Amino acid sequence: MAARSGEFDLIARHFAPIAQRNPAALSLKDDAAVFSSPPGSEIVVTTDALVADVHFRNVDSPETVAQKVLRVNLSDLAAMGAVPGGVVLTTGYNRDLSEDWIACFAKSFGKDCEAFDVSLLGGDTVGTPGPTFFSLTAFGYVPAGRALRRDFARPGDVLAVTGTLGDAALGLSVLAGELQTLDAAHRAFLQDRYWVPQPRFEVSQACMATGSRIAAMDLSDGLAGDCRKICDASQVGMIFYQDQMPVSDAANAVLAQNSSRWTQILGGGDDYELLIAGSKDDIAALGNRVTVIGEVTERIGEVLIRGLDGKMAELASGGFDHFKE
Repeated sequence: MAARSGEFDLIARHFAPIAQRNPAALSLKDDAAVFSSPPGSEIVVTTDALVADVHFRNVDSPETVAQKVLRVNLSDLAAMGAVPGGVVLTTGYNRDLSEDWIACFAKSFGKDCEAFDVSLLGGDTVGTPGPTFFSLTAFGYVPAGRALRRDFARPGDVLAVTGTLGDAALGLSVLAGELQTLDAAHRAFLQDRYWVPQPRFEVSQACMATGSRIAAMDLSDGLAGDCRKICDASQVGMIFYQDQMPVSDAANAVLAQNSSRWTQILGGGDDYELLIAGSKDDIAALGNRVTVIGEVTERIGEVLIRGLDGKMAELASGGFDHFKE
């Protein structure tokens, strides 16, 4: 195997071309980028680290890894109502990783930046004897004082989500060799949902357009666990309705074979859909972009779910816990 280029050659060859989209990056020739926010806007900043065989599989393609690295951060921006601006990417490549893999990663990353109108502003590249890892910091812009926040939920609010739930967790099961009796098209759909998140900017901007108080967050660790972050921030409780949960055709096919997979659908991560809390009228204004799945209550920290049998249960962070009398 040919020797891999050094750090600066890798940056110049594979990442500097991506940075030409925005003069703030200074062509990656300086130690930092120089940029400012649009007038009347605040800067929203988020960062996530992804490690091989922790946040993505070491055998996943460089193309899908690149998309995931970018999109999980863009999903955080969407959850705040921000529009994306720029990103800073730090990469730690295992020393045995080929330059061809890195080239494919960079090409896919550049295409995704262009698709979301995001600029690469800088970063760092290192080699490591350990697992390959990525740390991406994303910058977005939101009108001053208008960010969607987790502490905006109020008792009586309606709870809604974008998209469908549980697909990514089921997709990981497919990749682990499970669900082999599932139709091939359904398996492919679930795998893609795990590999390639879809930041919900259209919905978050529709939330912003209401001009109202709306709480939002993206579901990276599953509905059952992540919903508590809004509960804690807003000092509220929640009730969900299982029969209203949006489930894809592929997930429904899984449930038809094994209804115990509901726990995975409710507790599994990597969907990156938005959980939204707002008044009934404001949620209705979002139309069919979202599905209503519950309501906000006054019982601080209590998260319940009304099951398909009509009984009420506590929704633990990993899924169902026990039924309430």
